[in-house]
Amino acid sequence: MAVQAQAQRLADRIALRLAHQGGPRSGDYTLDRRRIYILPSRAGLLFAGAMATMLLATINYSLALGYVLTFVLVSVGLVSMLHTYRNLSGLVLRPGRGDPVHAGQFAELSMTLVNRSRQPRYALQVEVPGNQDSLIHDVGGSAEKIVTVALQTRQRGWMAAPRFTLSTTFPLGLWRAWTYWQPASRILVHPWPESPPAPLPASDLADGEMQDRSRGDDDFSAIRPYREGDSLRRLAWKVMARSGNDDPLTKSFEGGSGGELLLDWRNLPPSLDVEARLSRLTRWVVQAEASGQRFGLILPGREIDADSGPAHRAACLEALATFSPPRMADAVQTARGGDEAQ
Repeated sequence: MAVQAQAQRLADRIALRLAHQGGPRSGDYTLDRRRIYILPSRAGLLFAGAMATMLLATINYSLALGYVLTFVLVSVGLVSMLHTYRNLSGLVLRPGRGDPVHAGQFAELSMTLVNRSRQPRYALQVEVPGNQDSLIHDVGGSAEKIVTVALQTRQRGWMAAPRFTLSTTFPLGLWRAWTYWQPASRILVHPWPESPPAPLPASDLADGEMQDRSRGDDDFSAIRPYREGDSLRRLAWKVMARSGNDDPLTKSFEGGSGGELLLDWRNLPPSLDVEARLSRLTRWVVQAEASGQRFGLILPGREIDADSGPAHRAACLEALATFSPPRMADAVQTARGGDEAQ
């Protein structure tokens, strides 16, 4: 078993050297004879050993039927190699997309297996480096199938799709045919939201004064389902008791001047490092959007005006995910420029 694993790793290294990858590929990727590799599987090696033993025994005892049986089985094994190769040949791999996630979560990247022939494709296995489990997929004739692969995320920013291995041992498991493919897809990984969350900063009102978020609750508006970020003091306990519903309900208020929430990098405690600041701002963005409040975001070198809605939330989270701290030389040059202006 260890020898088989070492042989497989050696074959993979040789195949990678022979493969002309050229980096991530965009668009459809068609599997032809130059992109498909095939070798005997573990079962195939055992089958070859059994055939060699049968042939030696047949020669030693001069068994006519032994020759027939051995040659028939060897022919079946050779024909199965052709079918294993044809199970991948002509298949088209089409890159997909993945929704943004927070660092530490599993991201789901989709891809499409396109079968343009009338021959169905069976037992297709998509393998990802670092993932032990992989699913088996079948694609019907002249059909397409969307395959989703789970990827572990570790740090914020754009995560490029890894190199996938598409393999098959159909029909008898005696041969393994495989190919390598790295699509030009990427997934946005947001910073991990701070937990437990710090209290949101005060709202900046139109008249320039600062007012606590608890203000503006003078006029009762309605009862709505609980959303992440809502204060527990706004839970409608009496309404929940009368309704008998287990889902939490929150009181919605209107009144006061409301104001806009400003999430400013400069107002964070100096003791927080870069990643801790991004984590806190990420949590505040999620909370502010959940509460339906208008908010703006200020980062070193970038400012996003106050707004609300899913598009604004996505823009702020992308800015946090792709944030790069300014270099010390740039900061010194900026400071010198400000001194000269004064």
